[in-house]
Amino acid sequence: MLNLELLVSGLTLGAIYALVALGFHLVFKMTGIIDFAQGDKVVLGGLVGLSLVRAGLNVVLVVAIIVLALGLIVGVVYDLVAILPTQRNGEVAAIAATVGMTLLFANGHQIIWGPDAEPFPAIAGGHFHIGALQITYQSVIIWVVLAVIGGVLAYVLERTRLGRGMIASATDPMAATTVGINVSRDRSLSFALAFGLAAMAGVLVAPITLAGGGGLGTALTLKGFTGAVLGGLGSTRGVIVGSLLLGVLESQLASFLPDGNVDPVVFGILIVVLLVAPNGLFGLRRQRLA
Repeated sequence: MLNLELLVSGLTLGAIYALVALGFHLVFKMTGIIDFAQGDKVVLGGLVGLSLVRAGLNVVLVVAIIVLALGLIVGVVYDLVAILPTQRNGEVAAIAATVGMTLLFANGHQIIWGPDAEPFPAIAGGHFHIGALQITYQSVIIWVVLAVIGGVLAYVLERTRLGRGMIASATDPMAATTVGINVSRDRSLSFALAFGLAAMAGVLVAPITLAGGGGLGTALTLKGFTGAVLGGLGSTRGVIVGSLLLGVLESQLASFLPDGNVDPVVFGILIVVLLVAPNGLFGLRRQRLA
């Protein structure tokens, strides 16, 4: 029987994975590469937010907006310095560069902020009840932010000239340039959004996961990537639904499996799903789902 309390915690966990997965989706859709630094971008955003809080900025929502703005700027620099030069040597080289950036971010976190995870204030503390079910306001905020971001991205990529231009830039840069599309701008925008959204997600999830911690970035990367692949890496809605399913599945399995056995079972299920649907659960409809 489905445990409702575990369902709520699983949806919160899945929403965290989805915020990471959207970064994978954006970069893959626009450039064709997998950015394995996504989880560490989230951790970096949480730690920068923690520094702002310690400096006296106590309104966490304002902190999230500032971190988003900083992430947008750093995302452009990240592409220009680390990804674009290496991608000229092929997609494998660019993916290897993201792995290198993961190590750089992870070690940089620990050098600047230390190896220990730190508590982070919630945007909204407390909880409410629906019957006997307890739901925290922080979880609701994460769900709402995910819904807004996912809805806006899906709309922009499917319905707007900018979004279609970005997809055209990724599909055939030369042809896109000949019809007046600014390919460099679209590429920079995709990396800016991926980094900015990941950094903001770090502020949103830090009250739950804590800020920092040695293995947090790797864990978020693995689970975000798994959720994205499960749903369909090329689909905005797919990566969200796949990540939510992953979170719910994990929480339900954890109620009766011994510690340490959940991840192997989850990854085993992922392999089975991909054997049946190689493009993910929503892969066959990826062109319409964006």
